[in-house]
Amino acid sequence: MMKKTALLTCLLGLLGALPASAAELKDVFGKEVPIGQGRPTLVLYANKGTKEELRQRASQFIYDVREKKPIVVIHVDLRDVSGLFKGMARGEIRKSHKESLSAMKDLYRQKGEAPPAELDSSLYMVADSKGEPHKSMGLEKGFDRVFAQVLGTSGQEIARGAFSEGARKLSQAMTAAPAVASRTP
Repeated sequence: MMKKTALLTCLLGLLGALPASAAELKDVFGKEVPIGQGRPTLVLYANKGTKEELRQRASQFIYDVREKKPIVVIHVDLRDVSGLFKGMARGEIRKSHKESLSAMKDLYRQKGEAPPAELDSSLYMVADSKGEPHKSMGLEKGFDRVFAQVLGTSGQEIARGAFSEGARKLSQAMTAAPAVASRTP
């Protein structure tokens, strides 16, 4: 009986800790990342070696699924960066965030459209010093391709795969996700 009680206490403690760690996902600006709050999410797993692939492909992908108003989260793996330079890397990620938003706005204008109002609150870059999210996707330190995951409006995984090669499948999964629910009574 004592063992069962101890086991149950441990399990309840673990279950209680899980939502707290998920809720603590913050970007490089300290903002909480709103996954599973009514909008689909594109999660991209990148590192310094995949920066160019991300730059070449992400804006067009996001533009193509714009009607879904996705949240975009870019997890940047800093396992390749020595401890002394992690602070500088975070600064570079902040700079990349601003450059990415500017590039997205330029893309909308090139297509003859005004950038959507929610664009500024749709991109989150997370610096991952230990690379846990990357490890959970099976990505070893120094991986050479951007990996993507599409999450539905409540945060459930819909699709995953290599970003460049699987862009069409990922886009179809994103556009097939249920629409953002209206909040009218």
